Amino acid sequence: MPNGRKAAFRLSPLRAQRWLGLLGFGVAPAAAAGLMAAGHLSGPDSGGALVFVAFLATNLALIHNHPQLRLMPLASALVRLASPVLGAGMALALFALVGQPVAPGAFLTPIVGAWLVTAFAAWVTLRFDGARPVRIAIIGSPTLAVALAGELANAGVRAYSVVGWISDDRPTAEPGGGGPRRLGPLAQVGEVVERHSVDLLAHSNRPPGEDGDAYPPRLELFEQVAADCLDLPVRLIEVGQLYEELLGRVPIGQSNAAWFQYLLHPRYRAGSAFSKRLFDLLVGSFMLMLTAPVMAVCAVAIKLADGGPVFYRQRRVGEHGREFEMIKLRSMRTDSERSGARWAEDDDERITPVGRVIRRFHVDEMPQLWNILRGEMTLVGPRPERREMIDTLELQHSWYDRRHLVKPGLAGWAQACCGYGGSEEGTGWKLCHDLYYLKHRSVYLDALVLAENVRVALKSGVEPDLQAPQPEFILNRPMG
Repeated sequence: MPNGRKAAFRLSPLRAQRWLGLLGFGVAPAAAAGLMAAGHLSGPDSGGALVFVAFLATNLALIHNHPQLRLMPLASALVRLASPVLGAGMALALFALVGQPVAPGAFLTPIVGAWLVTAFAAWVTLRFDGARPVRIAIIGSPTLAVALAGELANAGVRAYSVVGWISDDRPTAEPGGGGPRRLGPLAQVGEVVERHSVDLLAHSNRPPGEDGDAYPPRLELFEQVAADCLDLPVRLIEVGQLYEELLGRVPIGQSNAAWFQYLLHPRYRAGSAFSKRLFDLLVGSFMLMLTAPVMAVCAVAIKLADGGPVFYRQRRVGEHGREFEMIKLRSMRTDSERSGARWAEDDDERITPVGRVIRRFHVDEMPQLWNILRGEMTLVGPRPERREMIDTLELQHSWYDRRHLVKPGLAGWAQACCGYGGSEEGTGWKLCHDLYYLKHRSVYLDALVLAENVRVALKSGVEPDLQAPQPEFILNRPMG
């Protein structure tokens, strides 16, 4: 081993989190269902094993390796409730295949048992995350370390903690309040990892406008970490990748064009266009039938209120920059844009009394289901904007045009996580989420996002639902 050092064994919280997730939300609920089924089902001798396999398969498919669930409270709860039910359905099919069908009511006990074990696993995970978070050391500047610590705190991430930074720079004054602190120079990274029980090293490129020796050359950094840490239970990751995985958004303020290399990788597979279109047609048609009576009542109210048109049609930019006519229920006065296009505000005087109600529950957006059935929009995707606003936004934000690689959506990952941005910071934050969706899009994620957008629609109004994001991560500006 380097330097004759003998690595002491300690359980890495990174590994513990992975095993806790696999056992707590995968194996344990399935085992509980299998044991209960073995004692209650009047099926074949292997009945418990069949139930275990069915429940485990649905748990792994719906819960395991889906980090977005951590960021969506309602969708996460629905998935964890639905997984045992779907597992029971798969078990019923397996019993039918072996020629010994079982009554559906016999699965009530296994389902309840799986729910109880899942709830217990969630409680244990919460306690473990708070008691032993992953300790992160930033190889970079104190500004970056403090900013990341602030982001994790604002997002309520308890499973990770920024303990400090590693840099050859010695700041004249360090941040107080028990936050991140300087841990040592890069040349002593191995000693720093051992002394401070660091689990994860996070490095970053030098952001625009920063000087000093806080950011060493990448090759020098990798050589030093490889020389000192290969025999230690520590891992290395890029700050941008860590930020993306934990918070579900791409830090465009800390990224460069190399981020898109992932989308060009030979093994990268975007969601199936056919399955997404089928999902849009099936779910969109159902939603249109469900909301048609509500839209009819709102249309009558709009007409009676001021005698103006019921629908509002507006040109928006869609996939590959093609424009289309988006349809909405009119919620503003007929002369709302006599002075030009501008963002809607929470107390916008242009909104009519009826419009305020339908905007509160986003009923005004429901006519866009027709745009979805026509193939101009999709159920989940980046929200479409107007050409005149896009021209300005593309100057303010790098890669804003990349949103147009996919169809615009009625709902979106950005709306599920951060609401509706009506400012430069809000738009930048939405773009961070839109790029994340571009990378991870799938029909399953679409279903989760739709469920979470229901919660957002009932909770928020027009005003952006911002949680004080750090501008260093969402805007192309120098840190500090």
